[in-house]
Amino acid sequence: MKKRLLVVVAIVVIAIVSYPLWKNAARRNKWFLIATNVAQDSLRRWGLNSGQIGQDAALKWPESEIPGHIRKVRAIYDQYLHYAGWTPGSVRGKRVIELGPGYTIGVPLMFAADGADYVVGLDKFVPLATGSDFGLLYSRMRDTLTDAQKAGFDRAIALQPAVALKAGHATYIDHKELADCIQQLGPASYDMIVSNAVIEEIYDPMPSFKAQDAALRPGGVMVHRIDLRDYGMFSKYGFHPLEFLTVPDWIYRRMVEGSGQPDRRMVDYYRDLGTKMGYQTEVWVTKVLGTDKDLPEPRRELRAGVDYQEQDRGLVAEIRPRLLERYRSLSDADLLSASIVFVGRKPGGQK
Repeated sequence: MKKRLLVVVAIVVIAIVSYPLWKNAARRNKWFLIATNVAQDSLRRWGLNSGQIGQDAALKWPESEIPGHIRKVRAIYDQYLHYAGWTPGSVRGKRVIELGPGYTIGVPLMFAADGADYVVGLDKFVPLATGSDFGLLYSRMRDTLTDAQKAGFDRAIALQPAVALKAGHATYIDHKELADCIQQLGPASYDMIVSNAVIEEIYDPMPSFKAQDAALRPGGVMVHRIDLRDYGMFSKYGFHPLEFLTVPDWIYRRMVEGSGQPDRRMVDYYRDLGTKMGYQTEVWVTKVLGTDKDLPEPRRELRAGVDYQEQDRGLVAEIRPRLLERYRSLSDADLLSASIVFVGRKPGGQK
């Protein structure tokens, strides 16, 4: 163990000191990319850098981008309702948590607009932004609502003289895990917990799922959109899109645990999760590896010749011999499942 730690420390020191030299080489060499990610992750572990990789760009909102962001928020909100089996009318009186909202709280505000009694945004990395750009964002979002929705929206947030959530109806917690907040938020008191491209950023997600179980009421539901890809760690430099599944566990952990990059839990993990938790679960595949487009319809499992073709199977066959053993044994369909929606329903509640 000490030997491995020394190797990691050596990689970090060399990577930081020689950064100007290896910056361009990193685009061509797998081990330089590994060193880059170990260095970035270590800086966050040591408190020399904060936040999450890729989040800084979200601090500025050009006015021209606001309509597109609002449409995205509403589309994600509609998907949460769809997968949970809820309608907008089902939201009234409910209590909802969004994990990892980033700097904004748009999705919880949509729940509030439809009558949710209490909404929470909880983010491990970043605080809620309340600057003028965000005030304009929420103001424009409010403009898209019906009069009844505006009343619910206004119960949760004030926009003047500055953006501020209203105690008793909405809250935002940052730099904490859900497990740290159960008593503060209230155990067994929430009806839905949602997230978008967040669960894959938790190196060991099981404690988070246990905390969600503790927060949900009997009959409560969790809906998580989960990205199973590599966030571009290797693929954006021309490497195979599954290259990240070839890195040994002991060093991969040092690449991602502190910086919120993919934990490498694939679709099979989430299929097994329901049994482990005693939940009724559904796992829907929404994307095929190699494309950013969603499938026309989500699938319980990808179908050969329909959802993926022979060239996709060839892509998997090309790298399969180099994959870590637990990934090597997965089916083509599972390795080609690039994005999923996980739905888990807690036992109990009204029938």
